[in-house]
This record gives sequence, structure tokens and C-alpha cells, in this order.
Amino acid sequence: MLDRATLSLYRRLLNYILPFKGMIAITLSGLLTIAIMEPATAMVLKELVDESLIAKNPDSFVMMPLLLAGVFIIKGFAEYFSKVFSQWIAEKAVLQIRSDMYNKMQHLAFDTFHKYGTGKLMSKITYDVPQASNALSTAWVTLIRDSLTIIALVGYLLYISWQLTLLMLIIGPVVAWIIDKASKMMRQSSKNMQQNMGQLTQRLEESLTGHQEIKIYGAETYEKKRFQNTATELLNNTMHVTKVSALNVPLVQVLAAIALAAVVYIAMQMSAQNLFTPGELLAYITAMALTFEPIRRLTSINETVQKGMAAAESIFELLDQPNETNAGTQKLINPLGEITFKKVEFSYPYSKSKALIDFNLTIPAGKTTALVGQSGSGKSTLVNLITRFYDAEKGEILVDGQNIKDLERHFLREQIALVSQKVTLFDDTVAANIAYGKTDTPQEEIIAAAKAAHAWEFIEKLPQGLNTNIGENGNLLSGGQRQRIAIARAFLKNAPILILDEATSALDNQSEQMIQRAMESLKQNRTVIVIAHRLSTIENADNIVVMQQGKLMEQGTHKELLAQKGIYSQLYQGQEFDE
Repeated sequence: MLDRATLSLYRRLLNYILPFKGMIAITLSGLLTIAIMEPATAMVLKELVDESLIAKNPDSFVMMPLLLAGVFIIKGFAEYFSKVFSQWIAEKAVLQIRSDMYNKMQHLAFDTFHKYGTGKLMSKITYDVPQASNALSTAWVTLIRDSLTIIALVGYLLYISWQLTLLMLIIGPVVAWIIDKASKMMRQSSKNMQQNMGQLTQRLEESLTGHQEIKIYGAETYEKKRFQNTATELLNNTMHVTKVSALNVPLVQVLAAIALAAVVYIAMQMSAQNLFTPGELLAYITAMALTFEPIRRLTSINETVQKGMAAAESIFELLDQPNETNAGTQKLINPLGEITFKKVEFSYPYSKSKALIDFNLTIPAGKTTALVGQSGSGKSTLVNLITRFYDAEKGEILVDGQNIKDLERHFLREQIALVSQKVTLFDDTVAANIAYGKTDTPQEEIIAAAKAAHAWEFIEKLPQGLNTNIGENGNLLSGGQRQRIAIARAFLKNAPILILDEATSALDNQSEQMIQRAMESLKQNRTVIVIAHRLSTIENADNIVVMQQGKLMEQGTHKELLAQKGIYSQLYQGQEFDE
């Protein structure tokens, strides 16, 4: 059940409960007391028969019932405290595991985050952690309590008759072999269950976020089938674990029952020859019978342990992932925002083609540069590299002449504001969303940013104004309102570098005109990078960069590029600026 690899994994999991040594000591004392009380019950029964029923000792008439009651009272108190304290320890450990996992997710490298996917990461916290929790509460308590109980009972059996006890212990290796085989089978199925749960969570997350697309394209049946297939696979793996566990327990019990029957037969023969007193015979049979329940629990807990270990593997796999590298330590004084690409090359993980090839470009400080090109040309890749979501494989990226790899990562990102076509808001107040990441921002500054983004006109009409909760991803607001909240966030950040991924795409004509005026104000004295989708956002750019398959093909002003009658002119005539 606990091979070397499993023990190593379990020890790592148990490290989460080690800080609570005092509580552990109380729990272990309770478990030891429970173990001692089991053979004590048999001992009291022996004296009850031999002294009270046979010898008719009057002193024992009162003492034996009191001792018997005392044994159960002490055992009851021990069980209560051990259960309560062990559960408290487990819950504190689970709290720490969840915190560690959440902290890890905040610092995962961008490609690692996307490799796992949202659904699988959610499954690790919502499904894997409770499985590991059982191994930290029920499992270790059962393992220690019942192992100590069996040791105590076997010790008492050896004391009464070591010959009979050795006969009973012959089945030990057979039981161990059965448990070992069952453990291996359950571990693999438990791992499969973790994967199925991750897929199931992913399917659920996709169906909830993409419900509009599902309905408009009539894909309800397709999605139901995908969900059903994953759920069925999870059911099959769950039932495999259940079947193995269900067969494991009765097999062990049957073997124990056969051994018990043989020992009872021999013990009764010995009692007939006066080698056992009646009390000793009853005590021996009682002690043997008392070993059944802990053996059953130890066999049953194997399922919990294997599920917990499979979950622990999944948890530690995530926790062992490297954080974003942050070797940079330098900061810029009064950054202006000039960005230079020198012979930059980059390819995404698991992609055979390069996203950027020998790319050279200077984005002047305080100017607006538009990136133009069809899907896959590398526009978004430039943004990912500037923000250091990914690092270039070759070449250098400089900000004000300083290699961004030498800059402290948090400082670099402080210099960048991003307004994306895909707005991300949080289930919080309007004020918290505008001042996201800046919890101590004065309300006056938040209002000023909202007014600059032309968002104040609808915010002040909300039921609680800035303190109105806008729901999950701002779903209580219209698309245009959500976009203006995001723009207000960029105003408030006041960063020297501004990246606009068609920030006015979700606005109606009237709102767009207001935002365009606000954008002109926002662009002043900033380095602005526009990922172009609309002509209205690039015609007035100081520089337009035309990209194709990761290469810089053309650059210049709108008029200059039209005059060249090259790629830009063709795109302009065909209106093909979509990403």
C-alpha cells in the first residue's frame, strides 16, 4: 500500500501538518489511548468471567462493571479529541495548500499557464485538494490508530498464547500482497480520475463562457455529447476504483475469518484440556475479533490513500513548476518609452514555425505606432514580448536603451497600460475595477479617470455609484460601459507606454466619438502601440508598421505607405486588418 515512492510523496504532504506539533501530539495521545483500550476490553472480560462468574469473587461484582464502563468512557473521550484535532490540523493544511497553489498560479510563466488551461487549474484546487485533504485527515489517523490497535491486540494475543498467535499471523504476507496489488490498480485509475475531472471542469468552463456561441451556432447537442463522454469516462474510472476497493476488503476479511475459525477451533481444544481458563478463551477470541474492524478499516483506507496520493502528485506537479524568471534588478529613471527590437526571433512552444524572424524596429518615445497585418503576422507577439509574457529566443528588446531582461519585471509592467479588445473586469465594485492593483487610490483620482474616459456619466447613475458591484467580468454593464471602465483604468495607471488593441471596438458611434477624443488626450506624451483593426485608428498614426509572417515588410505614415502601392495599399483597399 505504501511503497517507497508513495511514502516519499506522503511525507511531503505531511510537511503541511508539521507546524502544528502541539495538536499532533494531542491527537497521537488520543490514538494511542484508543489502541490501548482495545486489549483492555478483552482483559476486563477475562477477569469478569474468571473472577466474577466462576470464582464468585464479591469484590469483582462492582469493580468489573466499573472497569468495563471506564474503558469505554476513556475510549470515547480519546476518539472525540483525536477526531476533532486531526480534522482541524487537516483543514489548516488544506488552507495552506490552497494558498500555495493560488500563489503559484499568480507567478506561473505565461506558457505554463496556457499549457494547463483554466479548467485543469480550477480542477486542481476544487477537486484535487479535497482528495489530498482526506489523506491528511481520515487516512493518517486511521493508519496510526488502527496500526497501533492491531499491534496492541496482537501483543496481548502473544501474551496469552504465542503459538496460536503465530498461526494466525501466517495470513499476514497474503493480505499484504492483496493490498499491494489493489494499491497499484487504484493508483492508476485515480490518476485517470484527476485527468477526467480536469477535462470535465474545462468542458464546463467553456460551455459557460461560450454559451452565446453555442446557441447561435446550434452546437448544444455537440457540447452535450462532449460533456457526456468525459463524464462517462470519469464514471468508468471511478467505478474501477470502487470495484477494486470493494473486492479488496472482503478478500482480506475472508482470509482473516478462515484464520480465526482455525484458531478458535484449536483454542477450544486447548480449553477442553484445561490449557486455557474460560476467561482466557473468551479474552483471546474477543481480542481476535477486535482485530477484524481495524484490519477492515486499514484495507478500506487504501482507496482514500491512493486517491490522495494521485491528487498529491497533481498538486506537487503544479507547485514544482518554475516561476516567471525575474533576473532583472534595474529600474529606469523617468522612463520615456522608446522601444527597440534588435534582430529578435521567437517561436511559441509546440509551434514549428517562428512567430518573429530577424525582427528590427524602433518605436519612438511619445509617438503613436500602429501594427498592421493579417492574422499570424506577429502583432500580438510583439506585445507579448514587450510585456515579458514571453522572452525572445534571440536578439534584444530595449526600453530607453536598456535591455528589458535587465529590468525588474514588476517595474517594467508598471510602465505599460493595456486596453484590449477583450475587456477583463472582475466581480467587484466599479471603483475597484478602475483602480485595479492600486487599493489605496483616492476616490478623487478614480473619478477624474472615469470622467476622462467618459465613463462618469453612467457610473453616477448606477445604484451605488462607484461602489456598485458590476458582476462576473462586468456582465451587469453593457459592452460600451465595460470598455470605458477599462479605458479609465488605463487613464488612472498613467503609464508611459500604452498598448491599444482596438480599444473602441465595443462602442456605439456616439460613445466611440467621445472615447476617440479621450484617447487623443491619453496618447499625449506617451508611447502608443496600436494593434490595428480599423482604419480610423491608424490613419493618423505617426508610424505604421506592416508585418507579414513575423517579418517587418513596410513602415511609414499612412500617405507614404499608400504611395508605395505595396502590401499596405493592398490591405487598405481590401480592408483586411482583422487579427
